[in-house]
Parts: sequence; C-alpha cells; structure tokens
Amino acid sequence: LIDFKSFFSQKDDILKKLWENYHVDSLSGQWDYVEPVLFGYAAGVVIASFAEHLAANSDKIVAHFHEWMAAAGSLYLRDNAPYVATVFSTHATVMGPCIAGNRLPLYNDLHKFNADEPARQFNVMAKHSLEKSAATYADAFLTVSEITANECRYLLGREVTRITPNGFENDFVPEGKALEDVRSAARKRIIEVAEASWDYQFRGEPLIVTTSGRYEYRNKGIDVYLESLKQLAASNIDRDVLAIIAVPAANIGARQDLVAHLANKEAAIDPSQKRYLTHNLESEAWDQVCQSIEGSILSTTASRVKVLFVPTYLNGNDGIFNMPYYDMLAGADLSIFASYYEPWGYTPLESVAYGVPTVTTTLAGFGLWIAKHSSHEGVDIVRRDDYNEREVVFQITEIVKRYLQMDAEAMSEAREGAQEMSKTALWKKLFKEYMSAYEEALDNSVSRTNRVLIDGGDRQSQINFVRQQLTSNRPSWHRLMVEKGIPERLKALEELSRNLWWCWTASARDLFESVDSELWVKVDRNP
Repeated sequence: LIDFKSFFSQKDDILKKLWENYHVDSLSGQWDYVEPVLFGYAAGVVIASFAEHLAANSDKIVAHFHEWMAAAGSLYLRDNAPYVATVFSTHATVMGPCIAGNRLPLYNDLHKFNADEPARQFNVMAKHSLEKSAATYADAFLTVSEITANECRYLLGREVTRITPNGFENDFVPEGKALEDVRSAARKRIIEVAEASWDYQFRGEPLIVTTSGRYEYRNKGIDVYLESLKQLAASNIDRDVLAIIAVPAANIGARQDLVAHLANKEAAIDPSQKRYLTHNLESEAWDQVCQSIEGSILSTTASRVKVLFVPTYLNGNDGIFNMPYYDMLAGADLSIFASYYEPWGYTPLESVAYGVPTVTTTLAGFGLWIAKHSSHEGVDIVRRDDYNEREVVFQITEIVKRYLQMDAEAMSEAREGAQEMSKTALWKKLFKEYMSAYEEALDNSVSRTNRVLIDGGDRQSQINFVRQQLTSNRPSWHRLMVEKGIPERLKALEELSRNLWWCWTASARDLFESVDSELWVKVDRNP
C-alpha cells in the first residue's frame, strides 16, 4: 500500500540519521535489511502526514509496528511526529533463532549472552541493532509469550510492557459434516499417494501424523520428530503409521513418475527415486531431512512407519496432492510440533481448530500459554530444555503409541476436545490485551512529550509544553572536526582504519585487536 521506491536515492542519508539519533548500526546490512528499513521509514512518513493533515488535535493516535522489518517507522515518528504513541511488537527476536539454530544453549545461558557479540558473529548486527533501538524507544513494547518476554529482557535489554498472545479466527474452519467430508477426502488422497510412492498396501487404516512449518530443522523440532519416528519403527507396533513432513524446501517440481502413476495405475514408479519424497529437491544430498532418513529404518520397505516428505507449499496446486494445507491438516490424526524455538506456535493452534489433536512443548509460547489457561484436552505438552532431546524423543514416541491404541470413539472424543479447546484462543477473547497496550502507550507518550490533556467538555485540547514553553531548554548541537596528532610510525594504521575494507577483512580486524585486545572490545571493535 506504500510505494517507497522514491526513498531509494535517500538510502544513505536515512541510515546515517538512524546511526546519529539512535546508534542503529547499519554498516553490515545488505539489501534484505535496507529494503525493509526504507519501507518502515516510508510508513512512518505516511503516518506522520496523516497525523498532521487529517487528524484533529484531540485525536489519540497509536502507531503499531511489528518486527524489525517495520521498526524504522517507529523511530521516524519519535523524531518527526512525537505526539503519535508508538507500539513495537517483536514476535521472535533476531538473535533468538540465530542462537538456537546454531546449537548454542539459548535458555540455559540466556543471562550470559551479550547479544551484540553473536549478532556480529552471525552477521545480523544491522537487524539486531534496529530491533534493539525500536524496543528501547517505543512507548509500549510487546511480545507474544512469556518465553519470548524473557528473551527480550536479556537480548534486547528491555522488559516488555505487556504480553499479547496470538489469537485465531475459526470462521473459515468447516463445521460438522462439511469438516468430515474434507477430512475423509484428505485421508483418501494422502493414503493413495503414500501407497503409490512406497508401492505398499496399508493393512487397515493407518494412523496419520504430521508436522509442518518453516524449514528450521532444529528450531521447529523436525530432528526429534524424525528420531521419534525411528524409535517407533524399531518398536513392535501392530498398526501402520503414515508420517508427513510438510515443510517447504528448494524443490524442482513434483516427481513425474509419481504424477504419472497417480493418473494411471499402470504407469510404473521409478525405483531409483527416494520413496519418501513427493517432489525433487535441488540439493537432495545436503538436505537435513533426507540425511536423517537415508540409511535409517525409515528408508526401508519393511518398516511399518512410512514417511512422506512434502517439500513444497501446499497451495492446492502442488502437483501431487493438489489440495490446500488446511485440507491436508484435517486429514491427520495427530500433529507434532516438537519445537525448540517457538515464540508462539500457530501451527498447533491451527491443528486443534481443525479438530486434530496436537503435541507441543514447554519451549513454545502456545504450549506455555495453554497449560495456564485451559485444561488443554487434545494437546500434549512435552517438557523441553537445552539438553533433554532423548527424553523428548521418548515422550513423543509414547504419545504416538497411545494414539495407535485408540479406537474410533476415543479418537472422536480427542478430536472434539481439541476443537473445543481451540476456542480458548479466539481473537475476541485475546484482543483486550492489545487495547490495554494501546492505552499504556498513550499514557507513556503523554509523559514523554510533556503534554497536558485538558478535558474541555466535548473536546480535548492538547497543549505541548515542549514546543510552546521549553524550546529554550533543548540542546543545540554543532558539528566539530577535531584534528589529532598521530605519531609517524602509526600513520599506516590510521590509514587502514579509515578504509572500510577492514569491515569485511578478518586479518585487518585481527591486526587492530593485536594492538590492544581490551581496548579493541572497549571501543566496540572500531579501529
């Protein structure tokens, strides 16, 4: 809705102002950083213009910015439209998934991290710096769960002012017979694809389990999901399990042998193809899911656990299932989201809304929230920490075994319980937290700008003492150039320090550090 291309030419000046006013370190930011900054800046310009030209003096205005991608707008408003109260929400910090995804003990060592250090190490300093400044200067700082609030305290250096859990609208979930029809059609198609791909006939009705989401192998718990499937396959189960991994990855289209066989049963399946793959991957040899399955019990035809890795977006036109994600989800008996890093967790919430019981963890915001606010029928919450992966694998295996033993009546009760529980998280019940946050932001904005709100009957007059009476107390800044004398022997070092080449040259940084390692840290690694 906002065309921000006109700001491309002002890029350097905008980044410069962010540094001068808020110490936002944009130096390492590539285009995936610069473009969101320009969009956020443009959004701030639009809101400031609206406040100036279309809003009445008595209007209370709150501008809400989500994630670092929009954060530049909140900083722009602080400078250019100070009467607009700003709210900044981080749904997941920049550093959280970086630390967790690189197998560092995020939760155990959270209090030990100086987030700026790993931000430089993982080359996300620009994004982290912008997020940290937005969190620091917003009139209200929000996040979606207690677990992320703790993360913000240590990684961003500010306590959140309020937790605003994510709600869900269930108005697009089919009801009654319509949902049963969707579920029946989805199950039929899933089983048909699995039997074709594996050249295997299920003995009776298989238990269909699924996981989905972004391809964050460890953070989303895909690793422990696969390990639990291996443990399950190695145990003595008397019912088939069909396990789906619906995680988009770099693929080059549907397996043509599978497409042909689904259209015509006489068409043969190519024996050279991986039986567990529905689509061809660009880099199959390097794919983490493939590496985990290949050579394990899950890759054998004898296993009663059959895996289908669906590395594409389920948009109804994937070439194999040709049905949207929610229809596929409805066809499952159980969903498993064994997350290690999950600020909230929409996937388990979507699952229970469709009447599919789910597994989540104590490291997922949704898991922690539902444990406190509901009987969580239809939701199994597995305790997870930095070091108990084996325990998590065992618990998930036992949960799946429990569902394997359920008869039709017990499964129906589990589905009904899950769907009923999902109503706890409807937006109409959770939006009040946002309203309270907006009120807090307005109150903080009044304090920040030294405004007085005078109730004049039908209208409010806003008197800004900063602008009208305290102008003389504002500091006046002037630029100075201070020349320093450098000894002749150090002139070469000074020359190096003025060449931005040192930013991306490790040996140059090592050179400066060798001069005085303590001072190097003290000056934030700036030659």
